Amino acid sequence: MIYSFDLLKERLADAPLSAEQRKIWEEVCLELVTLHARLEAFEQRLASMAEEHAQEDLNACILTRPDFNREVARMLAFDERYGSFSSVVYFDIEDLETLRTQLGAEHVRAALQLIGDTLVNHVRRSDIVGRLAPDEFGILLPHCNNQDAWAKGEALGALLYEALQNLWGQAHEPQINYGVYTFREKEDVALGLKYAASHMTAARRGPKS
Repeated sequence: MIYSFDLLKERLADAPLSAEQRKIWEEVCLELVTLHARLEAFEQRLASMAEEHAQEDLNACILTRPDFNREVARMLAFDERYGSFSSVVYFDIEDLETLRTQLGAEHVRAALQLIGDTLVNHVRRSDIVGRLAPDEFGILLPHCNNQDAWAKGEALGALLYEALQNLWGQAHEPQINYGVYTFREKEDVALGLKYAASHMTAARRGPKS
């Protein structure tokens, strides 16, 4: 693979070429090096665009609170009609404002991105993920009973704890609380979230495998 003009000139130093031929070859070599540099820049841009699109797709999976409430209400209406049930897991990430003061806003943005990535990548396609407040997330688990929802909350909490611990190192210890509520018949979304928020437990790092 061609990397530098000087390297090509060195390889042509002993070639039996006339002055005119050598000049032409040097011009060709310079053009090749220039094209190679442009190709590398183009490849880097394509990789960056692919990453940006992947991130946009991921962000699209995390709903705002109004959109989350609307989708949960729609699912609860479906449950009432067909005799099914759903549970919600509520996550509260504490001390983010303290972290912003200690380490800066960039660390908070990185943490929130990591939280969103972790949640979206570890739920089912049918589950609904929403960011309910700057430091609060909710997940609706259709067809999931209370016991299984608590187990899912515990598993996700451990994943979040470990991911944030790896991100922050010794600089800050994650403070993650989660709660669960299982909707029965047609209930208000806000009341379910309020109940989950009032019955929370602290997330801890999962057991080492």
